[in-house]
Amino acid sequence: MCEPVTLLMAASAAVSAAGAGVAATYQSAAAETESNFRNYQIDIQNRQLKDDAELTRIQALETENARRDQSRRLRAANEAYLAGSGVGESRSFLQGVEPQNDAMLRSDLASLRLQSATQISRIADQISVNKAEGQFARARASATSSAAYANAAFSAGSAITGAGYRIAAR
Repeated sequence: MCEPVTLLMAASAAVSAAGAGVAATYQSAAAETESNFRNYQIDIQNRQLKDDAELTRIQALETENARRDQSRRLRAANEAYLAGSGVGESRSFLQGVEPQNDAMLRSDLASLRLQSATQISRIADQISVNKAEGQFARARASATSSAAYANAAFSAGSAITGAGYRIAAR
């Protein structure tokens, strides 16, 4: 016949093991929830960054088109000035001015493209960092979960072994 103390020790070990298991389950769920929330935040930020990249691309195109329009207006103004000057068929004025205007336009467009490409590249880099952070959050949640269950198993084993030792010592 089992003594009440022995039953109490066995029950204590069982409760301790169950408690360790429940704690591990909650810790695992908390880590998973935190990981999911962080990944949700990262997804939102990445969508915003993609929108920013597209906006940067569109703004760069608009600026390029505005610069081209400005160059066309300058050329038209030069031609109008030449026509109004009474010089007639002499194009030497335009031959000196237009190559400089074209060179400035090419330089401006190259600079605009470089600036927009740099901004878009920075945005793409941030998106990559965010994706890596999301993967790290998932790995951290998995490691936390594994550690919690391992701890629960060892705690339960220790409680059961301790109770068995105390029972045997009686």
